[in-house]
Amino acid sequence: MSEKKKISLIIPSISKEFFVNDLLKNICLWTLKPSEIIIINTSEKKIQILNELNKFFKKKKINIKIIKKNLYPGAARNLGVLNSSYDYIVFLDMNTVVYKRDWLEVNFNFLIKKKLEGLRGQTYYLANSYKEKIIRASTFGKRVLTTIPGSIYTKKTIQKVGKFSSITRAGEDADWLSRLNNLNLRLDDSIEPIYYKGLYNVSYLDIIIKWFRNYSFSANFPHLKRQKDLYFLILFIFVFFSAINWNSSWINLNTGIEFFIPHITKIFLGLSAIIYISIRGFYIPMIKKIRLKYLLPFNIIIISFFSFILDLVKLLAFSLSYFLKWLNLDIKKYKKLQTLFR
Repeated sequence: MSEKKKISLIIPSISKEFFVNDLLKNICLWTLKPSEIIIINTSEKKIQILNELNKFFKKKKINIKIIKKNLYPGAARNLGVLNSSYDYIVFLDMNTVVYKRDWLEVNFNFLIKKKLEGLRGQTYYLANSYKEKIIRASTFGKRVLTTIPGSIYTKKTIQKVGKFSSITRAGEDADWLSRLNNLNLRLDDSIEPIYYKGLYNVSYLDIIIKWFRNYSFSANFPHLKRQKDLYFLILFIFVFFSAINWNSSWINLNTGIEFFIPHITKIFLGLSAIIYISIRGFYIPMIKKIRLKYLLPFNIIIISFFSFILDLVKLLAFSLSYFLKWLNLDIKKYKKLQTLFR
């Protein structure tokens, strides 16, 4: 069934040659292979594919196109789709790993059999070290997430949804998926997931910088509006209650009765900490399939603390986006600012 259909695989790349060749070696093992592989090289250096890989793909009549252009991920995907030759588009990423050799065959046959217009990618985030697991528990969790990498769409579906945003470094994928889900299309989630290795050897500082970069330049997408409003509402409530000096006597002018609550500031901050740890250190990780055994007794505190830092960074990023919007920053200056966070 699947052999009669031809597939274009699109891979935006800002990684080193090693990762490119590593991914291509993985593709060599697939039971169903794409008819063409389009790599959008967004890094400064030229990509050199190993000779044995070139010979293998040439023998299998799989065309490899490498397009070198300094683009953000959304623009790179748009360029890949524009240069694709076939009606079925598969997206991957340099930091993704496909463990099952029949990954594409199983998912593609499912799409054809069900006469679907697309399969949303499903990605599981890998972590090895203690630090990586703490970062994963504080962010993505162990549940499978819906992503652009690992997805399969007809070219007509992509045209219906429209292009990925090309002027932002991050958030264009969630924005595109949000627009996709608003359309009445025949969609499903992919059966076999892919795995993301981008947390390997990452530091806490790397994640903090990434969070600030991503949310600074994706904050104005419609799908984040509720999240922004919630963050600012919580900030307002916290500042309001923290600013009230209960211990300076609230006097009723008619009766002269003084209303006094001792240690109210400590009580408020203590309750806030307990509520925050309960939500960010326990409830949210559990929803994201982090086991209770891992959280207790001490990891819950570390996860809560790192989550608190990320939430502050996120709030700062949202605030920056409002500030830039208030300044009415034009597109050229906006893009120039984003280059600082590539």
